[in-house]
Amino acid sequence: MLGKTSMQREGLLAAMRHNPALRQNSMILFGLNALYVGFGVVMGVVNGGMPTVMRAQGIDIATAGWIYLLYLPFGLTFLWAPVIDRIRLPFLSRRLGWIVTMQGIAVLGIAVVAFNEGASPLALFVFGFGIVVAIATMDIALDALAVQVVSPDWRSVASATKLAALSVGTMLGGGVFVALSGVLGWQTTFLILAGLLGLLLCPVLALRGLDDPRFNPRVASENSGGASLMRLLRTPVLRMRLFLLTVACCIMFPLVGLNRLMLVDIGVPIGEIGWIVGTLGPLSMLVTSAVSIPLMRYMGLVRSMLVFAALAFVALLAMAYGFSFENHLVAIVGAVAIGAGVSGIYVILATKIIGWSAGTQPATDYAAYYGISRFGSTLMTVAAAQVVPLVNWGLFYAAGAAALFAMVFLLLTLIGRND
Repeated sequence: MLGKTSMQREGLLAAMRHNPALRQNSMILFGLNALYVGFGVVMGVVNGGMPTVMRAQGIDIATAGWIYLLYLPFGLTFLWAPVIDRIRLPFLSRRLGWIVTMQGIAVLGIAVVAFNEGASPLALFVFGFGIVVAIATMDIALDALAVQVVSPDWRSVASATKLAALSVGTMLGGGVFVALSGVLGWQTTFLILAGLLGLLLCPVLALRGLDDPRFNPRVASENSGGASLMRLLRTPVLRMRLFLLTVACCIMFPLVGLNRLMLVDIGVPIGEIGWIVGTLGPLSMLVTSAVSIPLMRYMGLVRSMLVFAALAFVALLAMAYGFSFENHLVAIVGAVAIGAGVSGIYVILATKIIGWSAGTQPATDYAAYYGISRFGSTLMTVAAAQVVPLVNWGLFYAAGAAALFAMVFLLLTLIGRND
């Protein structure tokens, strides 16, 4: 077995040596995904790490809950993305200047937090908000770099591996971070986090120059007229894409975001939810990222979307059944499966978004497609949480299944086109 694995690795290395395109695209994906892992780590810390650590430090639940407001910059980057397209910092390349600067600010911010364990919750929130703004801005510059340097035939692989990188980062930030904080303490854990983000910046530095139009024909010429969000909104086709994408996200993400609350309502222990759903959820996303690559390659985007939509539909039925009959196992399986199904659909949408953003203002366009749709879905998730007590989880998931069915027909108008 070891001999066979070694032969496969040597065969891959030989293929890369004799295939410059394969070598370059592999290098590109490695550099991009290293930073996507770091982005996922920060999201994991915000979502499950910091609130847990602060609660363990004796801070009350209501105060720790305000940490979730740190998600806000991730959905609002479209407001300042045009600045990234308009202004080139006076070092490195057009995109790497922003990436290195923002990642550096985040590393310094985390180091400051490491030495301020006893600071007030408000002060920690302010530091955290600055760190998240820097990471969110870095992510938009990174997405713009991905749009420009990933070749069209590698877009599906790029979208799938991005999901895998984010999943790994989320597990590190929401799991390993919490575990380390209990063993090593606040200061050491945050210093390790800062060092990790700095280390993950190194691979992308090898991509310097690839986003220069003089060396990469796929890169559009510099936009001297300035990037504009209104340019996207004024174009009917682009506006319709954004509208349908936002509607789809507003349907999908509330169905994923609230499932742990349903498990609590039927009596699943919190520890069991954390260990099983918290672990299997990201692992199912990793499996989805691996499966989606050959699926999109051999079945195409439309049929692949239908496969993942069918998985999400079955998951909704499982959660409705698990709630109605208080069947913990079926409900947990459904809660994990819905994440895999929705992640698969979003990988396909992300593949299209990369192509849609390949113009003169990639940061602005990508931030608009990604940010506005996620911002809308966040508001819809909050609204859905207010609606569930007025009905019940069974009716909520039944309505979600109907909405998912309608969403598939909406997305066919987007994915079925070769635009």
